[in-house]
Amino acid sequence: MKKNIRKLSESFQHAFRGLALCIQGERNFRVHMTAAFYVTVFALMGGADAGEAALLCLCFGLTMSAELMNTAIERLCDRQASGYDGFVRNAKDIAAAGVVVCAAACAAVGVCIFLFGGVLPAALGWLLAHLWAAVVLLATVPAALWFVFHYGRIQ
Repeated sequence: MKKNIRKLSESFQHAFRGLALCIQGERNFRVHMTAAFYVTVFALMGGADAGEAALLCLCFGLTMSAELMNTAIERLCDRQASGYDGFVRNAKDIAAAGVVVCAAACAAVGVCIFLFGGVLPAALGWLLAHLWAAVVLLATVPAALWFVFHYGRIQ
């Protein structure tokens, strides 16, 4: 039993290591994380209900999982190819297309929730009523931009 618990904990350690590698080395993954943060903030301010919140969480998980898989495929392909290889290029392009399809579907869900569901106007109304929160939110933008474009770069 103790050996099984150790194997389980090691599996989680490897998974979190992979997540950290992707956060550090993949700008697009950081874009998805940052977008998820701001979408969550606006959903909270706009009073998204439990079903909408669950759907948004599912979208975040699917998009980030697709990006993780894309990164794994790209790294394996780069490792195997010693030079230009059309088959490798096609595989990498197809994996990237999977992320785009997933992100587009999630954006459509966001449009349904935020525009057609009325969450965005409610969030903007809340921000107008609480201008201090708008200032705080705007103050986070430089940190978010730094995280997306500079985090993980070798100095």
